[in-house]
This record gives sequence, structure tokens and C-alpha cells, in this order.
Amino acid sequence: MNSNKLLRYGLRLNNSILQRTQVTHYSSNFRRPSLITKVDQLAEVKNSFFHNRSQLTDTEWQNLKDLLIKNYKHINRNNVDAIIVGICNDSQQLTLAKSYINHLRDSGVEPNDATLLKLLRIYNSAYHANGGSLSLQEQEEILDIYKNIRRKHDILDSLSCENLIHGLVATKQWREGLELMDMMKLTAAPSLPVFNEMIIKAFSVQDIELGWKLLHQMLDERKQPKCEVFLAYLQLISKDLKTLPEELEKLFTFLKTYDVVITEKTANAINEVARKHRKLVSVSFTKLKRHGKCASCGVHLENVSLSSEDFHKLQDSFLEKVLIRKDVFQKSTPEELKRFSEYIERTGPYDCVIDGLNVAYSMGSKKPPQALANLLFSVVKYFKSKNKHVLVLGRNHMNKWPYRTMQYVKDNAAVFLANDISQDDPFMLYATLKSGQTTDFFSRDFMRQHAHLLGPDLKVIFRRWQQEHQYSLITQTESGKILVKEPVRHLICAHKVQNQWHVPYKKEYQPNVPDSFDIPEHWMCIKINK
Repeated sequence: MNSNKLLRYGLRLNNSILQRTQVTHYSSNFRRPSLITKVDQLAEVKNSFFHNRSQLTDTEWQNLKDLLIKNYKHINRNNVDAIIVGICNDSQQLTLAKSYINHLRDSGVEPNDATLLKLLRIYNSAYHANGGSLSLQEQEEILDIYKNIRRKHDILDSLSCENLIHGLVATKQWREGLELMDMMKLTAAPSLPVFNEMIIKAFSVQDIELGWKLLHQMLDERKQPKCEVFLAYLQLISKDLKTLPEELEKLFTFLKTYDVVITEKTANAINEVARKHRKLVSVSFTKLKRHGKCASCGVHLENVSLSSEDFHKLQDSFLEKVLIRKDVFQKSTPEELKRFSEYIERTGPYDCVIDGLNVAYSMGSKKPPQALANLLFSVVKYFKSKNKHVLVLGRNHMNKWPYRTMQYVKDNAAVFLANDISQDDPFMLYATLKSGQTTDFFSRDFMRQHAHLLGPDLKVIFRRWQQEHQYSLITQTESGKILVKEPVRHLICAHKVQNQWHVPYKKEYQPNVPDSFDIPEHWMCIKINK
């Protein structure tokens, strides 16, 4: 790109920025105009300057720097080098990024750490694009950057550690990434990309023990592995047919333990293993019929209900770990808790405990009192028609709702109204657990905080109990009829029934675990022959 072309591009860039500024001034659709401008305009820079180029001349590089600094408020002399390297953010532009580094050094400027760390991410992209390998020279270039940065700093921040690890996994010294992971733990857990990179590397060099160790650490931190992790593992275990059945069992048990739902890409890879080794494993893609019946093998999925031992462990722990806590008493009092305990001793046990306000506000909290009361009325009527003994928990101000509607609620359910600043969830969950192992509750809340307070072991038990017993409101029709989501009584995670594994999968990867208990649409029915 010659000087005249650069000048024309600069004018076009200025005009484009001006136009975007005018649009965002008048349009409420643009919540973060500066961010949109940065992303879009830098993409335009990439297309205009770097398309089909493996290097630029010194003059072109300098003109690009000047242009960026002039047109972007967030770009200055201190960060422009890292930004330019960051624009070369794919595997095809490693040569171009290295060309810029050479330009800096030829100009007597040593690239700063931020610039070199950005370069490591591009090495990583090239490494994966090349099937997990780089030339020896490129590996040495990575290690030179790594050694230089480690020599200058005793302790590195998490992002620097992450970038170094992305470089190291492309070299034979990748295990030094474990030390960097420990360094990251000084401030926070290692990031999702770091876990993925290190686990994939461990499996690719057949260090299966380390791969599993890091996988368990990853899930303990509630980070979801990308499908490439499982693909690397499947590729590894397929090399030894003697241990293949055992390793597949280990994988599926892991999915069950951590409630991991694999992607369709991973499911297809498992199916490919089965296709190549039909005597060892067979796979059918399937759906679930009513009540969790597999359409392929005809068996019903395992009931989700807790053992008596697990239920009583949860029941005994809940009062101490969730209900009797300082932040609960900040919004309630020991006296009110005593009044509540005496009330449920006197009127319980219940078949279902309803969070009254949660139900009433399900269709919007700005509804008039009559509409709120009608919704609660409908839910109580729903359980009354099933001959259920119900407890409704609410707040004192609900006494001001329309008398006749609330009187029906009080005539057909036990009703406990707490003071107007109390927390509802702990009271509702305690009353449900206190009533016994068959009691359900009605709320749309996911109970994340309460599950977290119980600790990792009890949290798993709580989530299974929650899945088995939580009702919630789907909607209310114009005629006033309510549609209720009933609990899912069978397991919705990977598990084994009558020597058949049933493994759910989803179309695309999701980094966050959903809190809902929706039944997965897609399943695999798998039989492993040992």
C-alpha cells in the first residue's frame, strides 16, 4: 500500500468514524458505540492493510502506526505495537506479525511484553492450524520470548501467564505451564482457555494421568471443557484396543459425576470410534419418550430420587449452613424463625410448599393486587385438585390483597406470612426438607446461592433433590388457566442403566452450565462390551 493509498484510506477511515458517531448519537440501539467502532474499524484496518500480505515495508508499517494513533482515542504510542500484532490474530498471519516485530527491531525498538505476549497467541493459532506442530525454529522463537519475560519478572499477572501458556503448549517445554497455572492461582483459578490448552496437550503426548488430573480441577472450578478436549482424549484411547472399553467407561462416568453434556461434534467422534470397533462398543443416536424411556433400547432412565442417607444428610445440613446465618438474621429475627419452626411443627408435614410472592410475581411484579392474588389462587387450586396439603409462604403485606381471593388461599392451604423484609427461599426450602423426602416445592428461582452455600459435596445432592421436587409456572393463559412445569423424575445427565450408557449431547458448546432442569433433546444409547 503506497503513501497515496494510505492517505485515501485515512480519509475514508475518518469519514467512517464520523458517520458512526452521527448514527450512534441519534440511535438508541447503540448502547456501546465506542466498542462497536473499535471492533468494526480494526477489522476494516485488517482487511485493507493485511489481506493477502505476508509483510509490509518499513514505510507502510510506520504509516499504519501513525494512522491508528491519529484515528483512535484508545490507541497511543505505548500500546499501538501490541494492537497491531493483535490485529494479526489468525494462523495465516504469523509471518506478517513476525514481520512487524522485525520492523520494530530494525528501527531500534525492542517490542514490549504486551506485544510479544500477543505474538504468542498467533503462534498458538498457527500451531493448532498445522495439526499441533510448529517448526523447531518457531518453537525456539517462542521459548526465547518465554525465557526473556520470565527473566524480567518473578511474578506475572494472570493474563500474562495465560498468553505464555498458549505459547508453551506448542513447544517441548509445555510442562512449565503447570508452574504458570500455580502462579495464576495466587489471584484466581486458571482460565478456561488455559485448562483447555493444557489438557489437550497432555492427552496429545499421551500423559493421560495429567490430563485427567487437570480435567477434574477444571470441573471443580465449574469450567466446561471444550469439545477439543474430549476429541484429544478419544484420539488417544483409540490407539489401545485393550484399554478402550475401560477408558470409555471412565469418560462416561466423568460426564455423569460432573453433569457434563458433550457437543454433537464429540458425540460424532464417539460414534466414529464405535463404527471402527463394533465388537467393543455400539452406539445408537436416540430420543427419549414419555417418562424417560429410551426409543432405542426401551429401558427407562434411572430415577433421580436420593437415597435415604443422602436426603437426611441434606436435611440435617440445611438449617446450619443456609437458614441460620448472619445475612438471614439481618433480614429476619431469631424470634420469627422460632415462630416459623413452631408453625410447621403444628401444621406440617406438607405435600408441597409454595413461595407465594414468587408465584404471584411470575407474570410480572407490576400487576394489580387482584391479578397477583388470582395467580396464587390458581396455583393453590391446582394442588387442591390433587388433594395435596399445601403450605403457602408469603409476606405480611399480602393481607392487603383482595379478601375473597386470599380467603380461598387460607381456607385451602396453611399460610405463613413473614415480616416484609424476610428472605423467602430459606424458609421455603427448610419447610420442604422438614416435611420429608416426598415433599415438593413451587418456585421459579434456581436456588444458586443456597446450593453454593452447602459446599461442593452437598451441592450435588441438593441439585438432584431440586430437580426431583421443583415445580414452576410456565405461563397463564388469557382464560386464567395456568400451565405448570412439573419436576423431571429421571436423570438428565449421562448414566448407565442395565449395561447401557445413555449420554445426552447438545448442538453447540456452551461455556456456562444451565441452571434449569430441561430434558436434553438429543441422546446416545451406548453399549460397551468388555
